[in-house]
Amino acid sequence: MFVQLNCVIIDADAANRQELTTFLARLGVHVVSGYPTIEPLAALLTRNDAPQLVIVNLDPNAPESLKKLGHLPRQHGAISFFVMSQVLDAALLMDAMHLGVKEFIPLPMSEEKLTAALDRISQSHGTGKKARIIHVVPTIGGCGSTTVACNVAASLARVGRTALLDLDLVQGGVASYFDVRPRYTIADVMDSAEKLDQQLLDNALTLHKTSGVAILARPELPEDTQRVNAPGLARLLGVLGRVFDYVVLDSMMSIDPVYATAISASEINLMVMQLNVPSAKNAERFVGVLRRMGVESSKIRIVVNRYVKKGCDIEPDEVERALGLKISWMVPNDFKNAIAAINFGEPVVIRAPRSEISASLHDLAGSLNGKTGSARAH
Repeated sequence: MFVQLNCVIIDADAANRQELTTFLARLGVHVVSGYPTIEPLAALLTRNDAPQLVIVNLDPNAPESLKKLGHLPRQHGAISFFVMSQVLDAALLMDAMHLGVKEFIPLPMSEEKLTAALDRISQSHGTGKKARIIHVVPTIGGCGSTTVACNVAASLARVGRTALLDLDLVQGGVASYFDVRPRYTIADVMDSAEKLDQQLLDNALTLHKTSGVAILARPELPEDTQRVNAPGLARLLGVLGRVFDYVVLDSMMSIDPVYATAISASEINLMVMQLNVPSAKNAERFVGVLRRMGVESSKIRIVVNRYVKKGCDIEPDEVERALGLKISWMVPNDFKNAIAAINFGEPVVIRAPRSEISASLHDLAGSLNGKTGSARAH
């Protein structure tokens, strides 16, 4: 069962309520109700499913609205109250704090300040945004990026709640890799993204029992890929970011809006390549794109898959000079165990845990988690 921060908005302007609802959804906050006046609030807060957060726009008559809010914040100490107003009056602010209001948000609203306030109260409700989002990108077809993504996710699931999303929307193989048959896909979540709540998330994700990875598969029908859009993905990642410790995206080398959203939301953009010329050229091109998008070098990791010490087309040093980046990790070539795991429908770190490739992938996950250092070769 996943936990999400639920919210009620009080604002006389319906357009304001909708705009704030959309903004909060991007941050993983679910708006359960919205009202034009404060009056319905008292009854709502006594229910078993009362929200953890109430946001009240005090305008147009801020002192009167604050008076109507009364002692509700003190009576419901487990619920966080935010108030918003264009009136920046010291007496109004002091009155709000005296009533037990947690945050006073000046209008027009600063998204940065509201986000910081939400992060503060999320921690107290156990829903603080903490997920590390890892975006796994192949530089060439068949380089093994799905194997890397799935095994990194399975390894991370040993130390924290982990979700794995298949963003290879047409050919993605995450569900097959784990041998699961999901009832819902990422396209289904897009249809309901603005109303994405705890129950919908619980139903949409397929749990792989052996590893503990929560999987959201690609659309079953290729035409359903058109339902996946950048705003929907941003909202989805916002929700997952608040209820998981790690979110791994098995992705594609693209800067279309959906993938640009994934890039910007990720703490690590992990590029999987092989030591051959086509893969290296694509890696160089995509690193250039990421830099032009403003992605810092510290958020780009280069992983060489199927590494062999002798017989590579190009040397690791050549790749590093071309990219202007150090290779973060090298996963050894072990076709036998890797293909057996794929055919069996189970991550290699589980099926062959003592193999060299499993040890390398597990340690790679540890390096992404910040628990071990990176390595040139493994």
